[in-house]
Amino acid sequence: MPFRPPGLPASRPLLAAAVLVLGLGALALSRLATAADTANYPAASLTAPTDQAALIARGKYLATAADCMPCHTGPGHAPYSGGLVLATPFGGLASPNITPDKATGIGNWTDRQFYEAVHDGIAPGHEYAVFPKYLYPAMPFTSYTMLSYQDVMAIKAYLFSLAPVSAPPVANSLSFPFNQRPVLLGWRMLFFKAGPMKMNPAWDEHMKNGAYLTEALGHCGECHTPRNLMAAMISSRAYAGAPIDNLFAPNISSDKTYGVGGWNRDDLVAYLHDDGNMVKGSPYGAMGDMTDNSTSLLPVSDIQDIAAYLQTATKPQVTPPGKPVAQASASIARGETLYGANCAACHGGNGAGMGPKNVPNLAGNDSVTAEKPYNVIGAVLGGLGRWSDQGPQMPAFGAQFSDQQIADISNYVRTAWNNKGSPDATPAMVYSLRALGNLPPAASQAADELGCPRISQAGGTDTVADPGNGLLGIFAGATPATLPNRTRELVAALRANNSSASPADLTNTLVAAYCPVLAQTPGVSLADKRAALKHFIAAAQPLLTAP
Repeated sequence: MPFRPPGLPASRPLLAAAVLVLGLGALALSRLATAADTANYPAASLTAPTDQAALIARGKYLATAADCMPCHTGPGHAPYSGGLVLATPFGGLASPNITPDKATGIGNWTDRQFYEAVHDGIAPGHEYAVFPKYLYPAMPFTSYTMLSYQDVMAIKAYLFSLAPVSAPPVANSLSFPFNQRPVLLGWRMLFFKAGPMKMNPAWDEHMKNGAYLTEALGHCGECHTPRNLMAAMISSRAYAGAPIDNLFAPNISSDKTYGVGGWNRDDLVAYLHDDGNMVKGSPYGAMGDMTDNSTSLLPVSDIQDIAAYLQTATKPQVTPPGKPVAQASASIARGETLYGANCAACHGGNGAGMGPKNVPNLAGNDSVTAEKPYNVIGAVLGGLGRWSDQGPQMPAFGAQFSDQQIADISNYVRTAWNNKGSPDATPAMVYSLRALGNLPPAASQAADELGCPRISQAGGTDTVADPGNGLLGIFAGATPATLPNRTRELVAALRANNSSASPADLTNTLVAAYCPVLAQTPGVSLADKRAALKHFIAAAQPLLTAP
């Protein structure tokens, strides 16, 4: 018997009215593309191929342009089988399996059900036997709603051509009341409007194609448009730039000063299709995933159409730099020293990078000088991997540098070499970004709160030297029962590496290894973590003084 909220019988008249309203609303929202819409779509999106192989090929192209696979592929999961947990302001939201598996995927979905999910954000089934199963807008149906019916069906044909993968859903961890899908009705009434985008009648097919790829398939605004407190895009600020994890998606509007309107067209095409260049830098983070799995795989002509649309048809957005921090010149001077010692070897003393395409340039890089300094901070905190197969890896410095030091480096990089950014990075900003993104344990906000030691390759007056060989990760997954043995093992390894190490040096290294693991232990107060750390140090002392 389906669950019914308490007191339901007394509210049946209201419930019936609500169901009627919902039904009429769904009918109004769930219309197909009609003849009147033909002016609002590129010609290629209005005719479905009659040959099944051609239809699947069209669907694969569209799914690539929409970047479906990365979001629907979690760690250890097969492509499109879901399981990626997206960090939202309201908790963790796991992507579903969209392979044609009938038990755990979408193999039983009809054409209509698939269309309603993509176009209207409503999945098959109901909540509480009454409310439609609204999708959370982390699924960008707010952009996909602009897709034509023919193209949605082509995407379905491609997904249903894939091998079914049995992958039970990963649980969400949304907080109350956001874990109740019916509350999305109010959000939808306020912020969701179904239907095609309105094309300018003067646009040719290239501009229409660029608009369609940017607005509907590429859903660029989902990352590059600021959101309000209810996580809805602020349409009046489309493409003005917005935070994403511990980075910042910059202004990509047509503004010639703050957006991409002033970019050379070839540079923008290179950024989206060819992994960037040594003029405007390269994509990384979520944008790097987008270019690797989507835009770099599309025809160059499509990217040229996207670039033309962004540079000429979007509303210019003005995003002036932030207010410089107090004593900015002192911060910049400290940052210059740190940059010279730690960054210049790869990025160059002049910020020009290491070409061709081994290490990106920082001079003239709009990502570096974006409205917020998050991109520099996030890169220094967590590293970025390799820009190319030939280039060195951008390491994480979050465990080595203090919040003030990272702010100083950011303020220097944003203002050096004629960069027009503002020296507005603060230690508090760095501290807050430690809580976001995928940082090494020793670089996390929790480790920062507990006062875990800084770690560097060489050590120093304010850092602990990393002994290498993965030794600082020895306490990962340790339990109270295994902790003593792992401590003895680490002490023995440290003495083997350096027989003259003093008890104080050994203690510092033990703490550097154990502290970040303790810091991220769930359900333990900060006071109890500090007490546990003191107990750990005391218990280790006999091992350190033994011959």
